[in-house]
Amino acid sequence: MGFRTGYFRPESGAPPPLRAVARRRVRFEEVDSLGMVWHGRYVSYLEDGRHALGERYGLSYRMFEKHGIAAPVVQMQIDYRAPLRYDDSLVIEAVLHWCDALRLNCEYFIEKNTGNGAELVATAATVQLITDISGELMLCETDFLMDFRKRWRSGALHE
Repeated sequence: MGFRTGYFRPESGAPPPLRAVARRRVRFEEVDSLGMVWHGRYVSYLEDGRHALGERYGLSYRMFEKHGIAAPVVQMQIDYRAPLRYDDSLVIEAVLHWCDALRLNCEYFIEKNTGNGAELVATAATVQLITDISGELMLCETDFLMDFRKRWRSGALHE
């Protein structure tokens, strides 16, 4: 996916972003009376992208739970560019950007297959803070997060 929006500025010396892709089709129940995907459904598409990232890089919600941490979404922005309709085939690319703070900065690109290529239909960004299970903001990294960030910075997570 070539188009980039720049929701997040790269930090100096940061490793390259991590990327994952989720594929799906628009279901009938996601379409409103105008025949388009209702705008609130895009939130679940972002979740599909975050899930793909988590599964690919060992940052799944199950792993967070196992290590006593959570990552609630505290900020979200979605920019709609073109409508999705029932049975459209779409690709959600999720991009995790390095951040020195204990948060996850994720950018999303949703494209639909047009038969002649792909059309960008939405871009988005979320910020998730790292908390303990009770919701208290964490100020220090856990061993799990330190190991993950060490592997990311060393290039071990890149192909």
